[in-house]
Order: sequence, then structure tokens, then C-alpha cells
Amino acid sequence: MGELPKKMVKRLIQKHEKKARQRRGSTLSAQRLFEITPGLLTWVVLLSPLWLGPFVPTAVAFFLTFLAMFWVYRALVHIVGVFIGYRRFKRETGINWLEKVKRLPEFARLKHLIVVPAVNEAYEILEPSLASIANSRYPKEKIFVAFTVEEKYAARVLADVERIKKKYGERLRTVWTFVHPAGLPGEVVGAAANRTWAAKQVIKKLEKRCEKLDDFLVTTFDADMRLHPQFLARLAFAYLTDPKPDNKFFQTAVYLFDNNLWDVPPLMRIQANSITLAVLSSWVFEADRKDTWSCYSVTLPTLIETGYWDPALGVDDTPFFWRAFFKKGGEFGGHHFYVPVYADAVQDEGWVKTHISQYRQLLRWGWGVIVFPIAMKGFLTAKIPLRLKLVKLYHMLEQYTIWRTVTFLVTFGFLLLAFANPAIRQTSWGYHLPKIIGLILTSAFILLLPLTILRAKITRPMPENWPLWKKIWAYLEGPLVIINLLTYTFIPYLDAETRLMLGKRLEFRFTPKIKANKEDALATT
Repeated sequence: MGELPKKMVKRLIQKHEKKARQRRGSTLSAQRLFEITPGLLTWVVLLSPLWLGPFVPTAVAFFLTFLAMFWVYRALVHIVGVFIGYRRFKRETGINWLEKVKRLPEFARLKHLIVVPAVNEAYEILEPSLASIANSRYPKEKIFVAFTVEEKYAARVLADVERIKKKYGERLRTVWTFVHPAGLPGEVVGAAANRTWAAKQVIKKLEKRCEKLDDFLVTTFDADMRLHPQFLARLAFAYLTDPKPDNKFFQTAVYLFDNNLWDVPPLMRIQANSITLAVLSSWVFEADRKDTWSCYSVTLPTLIETGYWDPALGVDDTPFFWRAFFKKGGEFGGHHFYVPVYADAVQDEGWVKTHISQYRQLLRWGWGVIVFPIAMKGFLTAKIPLRLKLVKLYHMLEQYTIWRTVTFLVTFGFLLLAFANPAIRQTSWGYHLPKIIGLILTSAFILLLPLTILRAKITRPMPENWPLWKKIWAYLEGPLVIINLLTYTFIPYLDAETRLMLGKRLEFRFTPKIKANKEDALATT
């Protein structure tokens, strides 16, 4: 009689293990499906003139015409957004935010925690960044800096940090340093693991000091980044005047690459300025669609509730949004302002290496497509209104398909269609479409003029010692944006989506940067 229960138990265990394997297999299948989807859709749209052209050429012609018109429409919206954003930037940087925020009753309790992950940045990179914190127009006793460095380079980097701390003294009152151990289980190389390590170590220190964790606002901060003197005060005002600060991330709409903008090759400058203007415009008109990116702030309780940054991912900015979004049941969004931060444009040793480094950086940014499977799995399990799920899904598909392909298709779509179906050239559409697209492209060049003017107003001026020809060239380099749209804004992102679609993983590479005005100070951020 005693054997029967044992056999029953054994069968029940085997049945349970079989179901568990099936669930794991189903989860893995769904994961791969979601990983394949963005790249597959992008390639389907990108090659649509070739595979649809022989069968429904008129439909393809209509589609290409629609894309061209849509492109110009979005360009006009972009210019208006940049203009509005620029006016807000000028207005906000002229306000004494510390004076305003001191009037708020909750100001006395608020403290800033700035988390700075580093790899092997040189002193010439770190000193200006920490100096910007020291020079902030904000009470220094309310600023806490958590500086965390990868173990391999810890000795030299931390020696430089100590040197900087001595230089600024009480102006950098609380700077804690941590060494992130290499090879921790469940971690991949990247800033997410480094930041998470620092945040957990800081919480231990705060608890020992009997600090209230609810009083802290956490800001992610790259080692090459610099704050505007009023940034922390403006951030504090945004936080203290928001009715639901624990359900928000706080981020500037003005992200400038002014640290070395005029030291880099033209395409790097175009790329940097394009990011600045795109971020500025998108916050004006698409604030409800924005994800966390680069430098952003959340309350410390929100960071803890979210589970910090995912150390298993090399990307640490956009995935955090989706972790918080699902943890908060869909009630998580952005609160923006217009006091800027400053970062480095990509710069390596020499012209060729600089362009390669730029590609690798954008490939890493393109790897942010990993949020698509994260979001899709969350949509299937989280209790979030269906309408919100559909809106978010539409925005992601638009980003990963239309925006990845529109410039290429507007430029080369008709050539691909004519190649797939030469008879299209004999139709009225085949005759008029190239002229229409040519007219649209010409208008796009005209739209570069106001963008060039606004770019010159929002970024730091050209060096006064530049010769006249170089200054003229800098004003005329605007049309290079078309080349940038067909290369750096297109190929690295397509590369990232294709790698994910094929089941490959991206090896995380830190982007090399050099301070050209220093003695060959090589750094990586």
C-alpha cells in the first residue's frame, strides 16, 4: 500500500515538470516572436517596392507619395516644435529657479541624488562634469553624488575623483565612490548594472544615516555630462509642483552636445545637432509618447519599487521606462522642462575612428529595440486599459517601421519600384511621381534654413579664431543632414533590429571620446 502513493507522487511531479517545460517553451516562443517582429516589419516595408511592385505598382506609387507628403508634414511640425522649444528654453534659463523653489513648502525636505557611472574616463572628462555639480546654484548640503566605476579601472579613476574632490572642497560636499565588481551573476556589461550597484550601495548609506528615502530625487548622469547651473533648482521645482511625482520621470527637453561640438567632424556635429533638435521638438508635441532617455530623474521610492535598472540589459535608459510603466499599472509618464544639460559629441582618435565610434554608439542606441519584446510581454500580462496598450503599440510600430524607412523610401523608393516593374515608367504615375518627390526633396532643403538659424541660436557660438571660410562652411553644412538621415539615422538602427530578428546579441561597447583641447586624453562614456 505504501508504494502506491509514491508512484502517484512521482507521476504528479512528472506532470508538473512537463507543464512547466511547456510554459517555458511557450514563453520562449513568444519572446522570439516579439524579437523578430520589429525587424521583420521594417524589412517588409523597406522592400515593399520590390515585392509589391510587380503586382500592384499603383498602390506602391500611392504609398510612396503618401510617405513623401507625410515626411514634409512632419518636417514642418518639427520646425514649429523647435521654434516653440527654443522660446521656452530662452524664457526658462532667464528665471531664478532657486528663488522660486525656495518658496515652496516642501523644499526644505528635498535632496538630490546624482548617480554617475564611469568606466575609464580621463580626468579631463570627469573634472568639468563634477565641476558643473559643484557650480550648481543649489544648496550643496542637499546634493549627494554616487560615483561608481568599473573594477578594472577603479584605481586610476578613483584617484582622479579624489583629486577633484580636494579641488572643490565643500562645493562637492557629499561624493560617495563605489567600485562595481566585474562578472557578477546575472549581469552584462553596461551602465545599467553599474548604476544599480551604486543605487543599492547608496541606500545602505542613507539608511545608516537615518535619512528618509522619500526625500530623495535620483538623477541619472553620464560621466561626460554637465549641468546648467540652474538645472537642479528647475528640476526641484518640477518635482515639487507635480501632483503625482512618484508616477513621473523628470527630464530636460534641451540636450546639448556643446562640450566639444566645434571640435568634431561635420557629420558628428550634424548628428549631435539633429538629436538636440529632435528631442526638443518631440517634447513640445509628443510629451505623452516620451520614454526615459539618457539624463532623467525619478523619486527614490519609484526607483526601488521598479527594481532599479535591469543589470541583464546593456541598455539602461528606455527599458527603465517600461519597467516603471508596468509596475505602476500604466500610470507613468514624463514631466519636462527647458533648462539644459550638456554632453560630448562622439570624438575618437582621428577622422576614421570617430566615424566608426559614432556608428557603434548609434548601434547601441538602436539596440533599444529590445524594449519591444519587453513591452509586448507586459501588454499580455499587465492590467492596463486596452486603449493605452493599443496607443503605445502603434507608436512603437510607427517608430520601428515608418521612421526607420521613410527617408530611404522617399529617396530611392521609385527607383526600386521601376526596377521591379519597368512598365511603371510608361504610366502617368511613373511620369509624375519622380517630379513630385523631387519637388518634395527640394522643399525639404528649403526647410533646412530655419533649422540652421535655430541651431545656431541654441548651441554655443563657433570659435572666434576660426577663419572665415570655416565659419561659412559651418553654416552651409546643413544639407549634410540628408546624408546623415540615409546613413547614421538609418543603417545602425536597421542593423540593430536585424540582429535582434536573427537572434543575435549585441556586445556592449563603450563609446570612445577625446578632449581635443587636452593632451590626448582618451576617455569612454
